[in-house]
Amino acid sequence: MARFRFYCDESHDSTNKKRKPGEPSFEPRSFLVGGMFGDVDAWKKIEPRWKRKNDLEGVQRFHAAHLNARTWEYEGWSNLRKIAYSQEMLKILKSSGRYLHGVSIGLFADEYRRIITDKGKVQLGHPYLVCFKTLIATLGVQIENGGYEHDDQVDIVLDRGDHSEYAAQLFSEIKSDPQFRFRHRMGECTAESSDDVIGLQVADLVAYESMRLMHDRRTSTDYQMRPPMRSMLAQIKFLGMVFGSDTLERIKDDVDKMDSKPNGFVIVPPWFSAEDAPKHLLPY
Repeated sequence: MARFRFYCDESHDSTNKKRKPGEPSFEPRSFLVGGMFGDVDAWKKIEPRWKRKNDLEGVQRFHAAHLNARTWEYEGWSNLRKIAYSQEMLKILKSSGRYLHGVSIGLFADEYRRIITDKGKVQLGHPYLVCFKTLIATLGVQIENGGYEHDDQVDIVLDRGDHSEYAAQLFSEIKSDPQFRFRHRMGECTAESSDDVIGLQVADLVAYESMRLMHDRRTSTDYQMRPPMRSMLAQIKFLGMVFGSDTLERIKDDVDKMDSKPNGFVIVPPWFSAEDAPKHLLPY
């Protein structure tokens, strides 16, 4: 049995607008869960080189949002230094490209709140959990149909945050549910700190760039894919999916017709079924 590892991070849009007294708290319009899948050997090749580069730059960890804004640990950096550092990290990542696979699942949360009924929201859960559960199902389908051994499994490592503890608990419940047909592909789910775990810094990069692409596609008809994402796609297999209004309208009635416990409804996209899984997108 081989154990694979998926390092996972989440991203959502934010606002710098100060909330006035009595105003409701900001609700993100978009959520995304994404990261990178690979075997233990692939991660062992990446980790020392990634850490060495951080050490040379005097950076404890890679953080995409802070890097692009040149804030926090990147305060005072020139744009040229920022680009050079980013390019070096991408070079390290792409050196094991054939052994890695990126996956991102996004959701337009404002459309979710508008379209899905109250019952559906209870069964599907918070927008983050919708993305996370779909990610679990997607990884299960990929391993099931990607030419792996019958007992190969994936461990999921989450970046520790607001949702990670409950997400890990939910993973265990899904893994134990006999109705989830990919449960035998699930290993363990843990939450760690990205300060200490290199794979989570890679996941940060994937989630950030995926969210930027998701946002740009929504807001512009002539968007240009950012260089970091274009660079990754040139050498790393990548599967991305976004739940927008069309998809949510299609699944709304099915969610309402079925009964599940709170947060118990898991979406397995039909185009990832065993019959027609897109094998050219699966990790080798």
